[in-house]
Amino acid sequence: MKPLDIGTLVYIIAAISSLFGFLMLIFSRINPGIKGPLYWSLGSFSIVISSLLFTMDDLVNGYIVFVLSAAFSIMGTGLYFLGIRAYKELSVNYYILAGFVFLQLFFSTLFYSVFSMPNARMVSYSTISILIYLFIIWELKKPVSKPYRLAFLLCQIVFIISAITSLFRIYHIITTFSGDAHSPSSANILLYFFVNITQAMLIFSFMMMVSIKVSEELKVKVEAQRKFFSIIAHDLNGPVGLISVMLNMVNNDNDLLEEQRNIAYKEVEKLSDSTHHLLQNLLFWSRNQLEDLSPKLERFDIDLVIGETIGLLRQISKAKDISIDYDTNESLFCLGDVRMIETVIRNLISNSIKFTNSGGKITITTKKSGAKVIVKIADNGIGMNQKTQKNLFKFNESGTKAGTSGERGTGLGLMLCKEFIEGNNGSLSIQSQENVGTEVSVTLQEA
Repeated sequence: MKPLDIGTLVYIIAAISSLFGFLMLIFSRINPGIKGPLYWSLGSFSIVISSLLFTMDDLVNGYIVFVLSAAFSIMGTGLYFLGIRAYKELSVNYYILAGFVFLQLFFSTLFYSVFSMPNARMVSYSTISILIYLFIIWELKKPVSKPYRLAFLLCQIVFIISAITSLFRIYHIITTFSGDAHSPSSANILLYFFVNITQAMLIFSFMMMVSIKVSEELKVKVEAQRKFFSIIAHDLNGPVGLISVMLNMVNNDNDLLEEQRNIAYKEVEKLSDSTHHLLQNLLFWSRNQLEDLSPKLERFDIDLVIGETIGLLRQISKAKDISIDYDTNESLFCLGDVRMIETVIRNLISNSIKFTNSGGKITITTKKSGAKVIVKIADNGIGMNQKTQKNLFKFNESGTKAGTSGERGTGLGLMLCKEFIEGNNGSLSIQSQENVGTEVSVTLQEA
């Protein structure tokens, strides 16, 4: 059997790199949010061009072939480096790539046209390659999170092997004074053989990295859907329950006068309309948000948001004989996702109603503090002990506490409210004392 020569090995490199490039290009088109694959695809195609140019030495001027082949090879490796940084969501500096390519072009020209020194030319090429490998190895030293460790380690091994083989090639050139990249020397055969091995390993390791990222994004979307279903269940539970109670009372209480019955029907109609409006808003918002959970910042009137929310929850508070005091504070405009803020305010007032005894009181105030707007929702309800306060921001459906009238929660908790507020560059804090009451402070950006 005829042993593999340099040309055959280079063609295999081109074939593997082509496959790698097309796979990464497909990944980048399917998942445009993952930035790394596009760079890896371009890097692979650069390696393909470099490999094909390398085999054209007998057809084209040797200087042009070597300079372009080496430049595309360095560019390909540099793009792998930029891809890893983009994948880790770090800044991508194209000047680094341009610098490596410029260095290669400079040394190629210097040791080919100015000084005919093939060994120096090959040493400079291998040295620049090793330098990029070291950059990549260092970048892969810290995986973004635990699930990425194996993929990052495998990728590190690939470039460690590449660095060692390039170093061995430098040693061979220095000791034998042979700088011919086409010669079937042990160093060249070893180098191109391991390039094939490492390119195949790169396909596996980069595909593993992309698969992990896709899996994480899928988990985020599933979690987002769970949260939105929880929001809908939480926000509709009270109004729908109250409609059922009021209709049951009207239809089964024979002592009610006709006038009282008509008033009750009108109240039920109002509550039904406001609940339907709330459902429409929630469905519209969730439809827009499921694909992109980032807040849609806009200028809005916080006084209007609070007023509409109180109007929506007024019947529920009346049913428990709880008063809601709010002195309107006009001209207070905030910057944030108004739907998210509406959800937070609605949940906080609902919680106050839920954990306040009949005859209790809820006080809502707003004020400006520097470039911030502070909203405070205080009640004289049952309050919380220290242990309860420690677990407030943990999603725990089994640990939900019944309200003062036996209202059941959905497990949504305050965790989602805190997440929404912080996502809008604000903050949420709670002060509570058992059997005294609770005060929740929400800080938002002023618009």
